[in-house]
Amino acid sequence: MDWKKIGAVITVTLLTGTASVIAKDLKIGVLDVERVYAAYEKAKASAAEVQAERKAKQDELAKKREELKALRDEYDKKKDKMREAEKKEMEKKIADKTREILAFTNASNQELQKKNQELTRARLDEISKVVQDYAVKNGYDLVIDKKSLPYFSGGFNISDDIIKAVNAK
Repeated sequence: MDWKKIGAVITVTLLTGTASVIAKDLKIGVLDVERVYAAYEKAKASAAEVQAERKAKQDELAKKREELKALRDEYDKKKDKMREAEKKEMEKKIADKTREILAFTNASNQELQKKNQELTRARLDEISKVVQDYAVKNGYDLVIDKKSLPYFSGGFNISDDIIKAVNAK
């Protein structure tokens, strides 16, 4: 007889039996966080706020690019008639405007990314608080994000309840 195999079978049987007893006593909820976030009205407003700022930055950038284009066009028209000092001055203006546009673009992207991250984190914190309150009020022992599970029964899904709760708040 192979006592190691028998011992392993007994251990697995005991662990499986214990796990099923523990699982039967737990109240578990599954949450689709992405769906909740997408349906959260305050998250939609935050996204619209960031989008409005992005549009304003794009408009400002377009204005700066038009100024650069005007400088280049003026330079191209007059460069043959300009003295060397005037050419260098105009080339410096073009280079300065180009650097200004690049700096503005980088700063704007960083600012928008930071604001988006801050607003997203704030909305996710709000959702988390609602989930915690919901779990306590409804006797849940465990709430798990759907993304971490390969399968779950639809009866565990509490996403619709959480969507209602976050939008009611």
